[in-house]
Amino acid sequence: MKLIKYFLQKKAVTVLLLVLVLAGGLFSYVKMGKLEDAPFTIKQALVLTPYPGASPMEVQSQVTDVLEEAIQSLGELYYLKTENRAGLSKITVYVKKEIRADEMQQLWDKLRRKVNDVQGKLPAGAGTSIVNDDFGDVLGVFYGLTGDRYTYRELEDRAKLIKNELLKVKDVAKVEIYGVRTPTIDVSVSPSVMARSGITTVDIARAFDAQNRVVDAGGIDAGQNRIRIESTGNFYSLDDIRDLTIVSRTGEHFRLADVATIEESYQQPASNLMRIDGQPAVGIAISTVPTGNVVDMAEAVKTCIGKLAETMPEGFELQSIYDQGYESDVANQGFILNLIISVITVVAILLFFIGFKNGILVGSGLVFSIFATLIVMFGSGIALQRMSLAAIIIAMGMLVDNAIVVSDSALVNMQRGMRKRVAVMRACSATALPLLAATVIAILTFLPIYYSPHITGELLSSLVVVIGVSLMFSWIFALTQTPFFIQEFVRRPRPEELQDSLFSGRYYEKFRSSLHWVIRHRTVAIGSLVVMLVFSAWSFKFIPKVFVPALDKQYFTLDVWLPEGVQIEETDRLATEMADYIREYEQTEMVSTYVGRTPPRHYLSNVSFGPQSNYAQVLVKCKSSEESRELHALLQDSIRMRFPGPLIKVNKFELSPLTEAVIEARFLGPDPLVLDSLAGEAIEIMRRNPKVADARNEWGNMSMMIRPVYDPVKAGALGITKASMMESVKSINDGTMVGVYRDNEKKVPVLLKSAGAKVTDVRSLGSFSVWNGERSAPLSQVTERIETTWEFPQVRTYNRQLSMAAMCGVKPGHTMAEVHGEIRHEVEQMKLPEGYTFFWDSQYKDQREAMQAIAKFFPLAFLMLVVILVALFGNFRQPIIILCVLPLSLIGVAVGMLLTGFDFGFFPIAGWLGLLGMIIKNVIVLLDEINVQRKNGVAPYTAVVEATVSRTRPVLMAATTTILGMVPLLFDVAFGGMAATIIFGLTFATLLTLFVTPALYTLFYKVKKEQI
Repeated sequence: MKLIKYFLQKKAVTVLLLVLVLAGGLFSYVKMGKLEDAPFTIKQALVLTPYPGASPMEVQSQVTDVLEEAIQSLGELYYLKTENRAGLSKITVYVKKEIRADEMQQLWDKLRRKVNDVQGKLPAGAGTSIVNDDFGDVLGVFYGLTGDRYTYRELEDRAKLIKNELLKVKDVAKVEIYGVRTPTIDVSVSPSVMARSGITTVDIARAFDAQNRVVDAGGIDAGQNRIRIESTGNFYSLDDIRDLTIVSRTGEHFRLADVATIEESYQQPASNLMRIDGQPAVGIAISTVPTGNVVDMAEAVKTCIGKLAETMPEGFELQSIYDQGYESDVANQGFILNLIISVITVVAILLFFIGFKNGILVGSGLVFSIFATLIVMFGSGIALQRMSLAAIIIAMGMLVDNAIVVSDSALVNMQRGMRKRVAVMRACSATALPLLAATVIAILTFLPIYYSPHITGELLSSLVVVIGVSLMFSWIFALTQTPFFIQEFVRRPRPEELQDSLFSGRYYEKFRSSLHWVIRHRTVAIGSLVVMLVFSAWSFKFIPKVFVPALDKQYFTLDVWLPEGVQIEETDRLATEMADYIREYEQTEMVSTYVGRTPPRHYLSNVSFGPQSNYAQVLVKCKSSEESRELHALLQDSIRMRFPGPLIKVNKFELSPLTEAVIEARFLGPDPLVLDSLAGEAIEIMRRNPKVADARNEWGNMSMMIRPVYDPVKAGALGITKASMMESVKSINDGTMVGVYRDNEKKVPVLLKSAGAKVTDVRSLGSFSVWNGERSAPLSQVTERIETTWEFPQVRTYNRQLSMAAMCGVKPGHTMAEVHGEIRHEVEQMKLPEGYTFFWDSQYKDQREAMQAIAKFFPLAFLMLVVILVALFGNFRQPIIILCVLPLSLIGVAVGMLLTGFDFGFFPIAGWLGLLGMIIKNVIVLLDEINVQRKNGVAPYTAVVEATVSRTRPVLMAATTTILGMVPLLFDVAFGGMAATIIFGLTFATLLTLFVTPALYTLFYKVKKEQI
């Protein structure tokens, strides 16, 4: 109390501190970072290892398994998932969710060391493993470069010039170019010519290496100087390659252009392709430095690109595909508008309840709390983004609770005739401890979310921190700034204005009458509420369960999978045709396609697919978010009818990463055929449910493979080795690498290809001539047979076990929880052979882990809450009364969810936890007033009634400010469910505070009937 008295006496100090808070808050708002969404750590890394020529099973057993064994020794490892395709091992490393962001880099360094240590154990022919530990980097400003009549090479060169300029822009961290084609030099030679001339691929490779190698020629001493000698003869143009001399094994010399055709081309097949509105394009993705402001960075990038566009040759065009800076600015402006509306609403309610001057004084505490919170946010590096701004709005009504209680108590004391300073000091001393306990408890209810190791906990961590900091500031300012303003600006009532009865009047009498009735029929009232609670719990089965809501954006994506084995050119053709179809809708502004793999992670929750030739992603940008919702709904069915062949997923942008399928029943075991049978049985169960969409096998369809079975006897007689046979076969389409052409910083592969070879089936392949430099022979003459067979084009594992999932989506209008609940029992009743296991993966696993993560710290928060309550009241009965009131709040939550139609998920659960803190705060203040009156000698029943009546106005004010302050969030797609939970839950909880708490008190303390 001495501190409060100090602030009341030292006016200059108090005014200075308050001015500094306002100035610091304004400075922090201007300078602090601004983002679209709260950052969270993608706790995954990719380990990619090429193994050219190996089948998926060979890749899995010879490369992936060796790497997994080393990676498994990581103590922080959670689990491993792998995808093995012909010639490529892709290991996704998932680390434990408890690992925090600041520990990740050290962990990835450990991973890289373990991967490097086993490189020597990989089979000959396997490439070096690449650890991609920046998998979660967000390159949120994404442009596309198109060029009418320009080649991919020219597009890439121009993109590199742009990249160099963009790296100079303030706060730009990284620039990544997407969609480039790997250039090649194709040396096309006829097999018969090679056989006739005696030239082999080894001869050509040896010639390339000998002439194109950079050799140190040293120098000569000339007096006091040393003159360097530079070797010449390197390749600087295609003509230099054409003039290359090839020496055959017989000693004959040939000019390469005399036996082959040399031309520039691109690697076949392409690894990825990109188009914007049908035009070939190259993507330029830019990320912000961790401490940067993405809004300012995006604006600076836009200015830089505007200048570059002025100097670019005609035909080049840069288009903005996704601008995180603009999206962040729009999101922040929307929330700032909601914040202003909330502040005005709260102040208006205060004016209505306690008059203009008192309302302004109490409402000013709200402004000081927000500005002080901004200072802490700036100091701790919390940016303005969706979560932190929503936290301020959620805390809005709660921020004035403490000031309302203190000011109301001070005003009541002055109405009783106390001098102003005495009235203020007594109000602060009487309410300081209960309000502190209530504030700490309100913060504690969010503790399980903050310490949740799941991604949702990290996503909401800034929300919890901002709410906690702002609530503590509201308590501090309620005991400093509020008393000071009351002292300076509130007039003490004159003697003739004093009232004998402070809580009298028509409305107070009606409330007393209602309260008497409830206490008289307390058993019936409480029993009725218990029945309502049971019905409310039962009604939750009718509320859709969606764990994390979608966002309201002008963008959405389509993921497209064609059958395995399809050429990337066919996937590109279909994606282009699909984009043309989507552009016909008037809602469409731009359509870009990405074939072979997903684009750079321009939005944090983007999921990564590829590399795979049968995959494409279509990014649709609409003219507005409303039109985006319309087109998204239209395409759900129409796109499948127009393109019935491929598997198509139409996705909204979400706060959490999307999964490949909504529901996955994952089977693990040693035999792929048994796994295929189990997955097939689960797929049939899924397909029988009419709400299921796109039931399929995770490994995809089996694809055809041609296998020439090498005959060492026949081939040996001709002197053709297996290696030379396969090199010849590879030259049909892909080409055999025989050298490298250095083009500035690029190393362009030189590929030997068979001229005029038209191989489309087994028969024509058998007729294709293979060579060894001395002679050639049809492939059929050096093989036992050329057989066609079928294989899974990919092999997947989970924690070093072969793993296959039955996957499906959910039709529009239904949810994962609903469909999963209907198929779960039948799938789980499947009989598994010995050695085989099963679990639910994908969204079900992720949501279960999220709830377990919250529950992990819930007992600790609950224990701390109970300790504080018992310490505050000094008994057990009153804490039990509070704990009995809390579950009843679910009645209001259920009603709210049913009336508004919002989905129930993680955000409403977080809202309910916050609601519990609000309820506890109101009940604590009420019980504390009952205890005060009983200590003053008031009869128990009278104390209960009059304490409740005296607290009616502050409780109603606090509840109304919170409820109406939350209304703007009702219209936000992400936070609407949370807002509905708090609005309806708190409305009902206010009735619980004012009626049920007194009834429970009289029940627990056995107030005699004659007293009632």
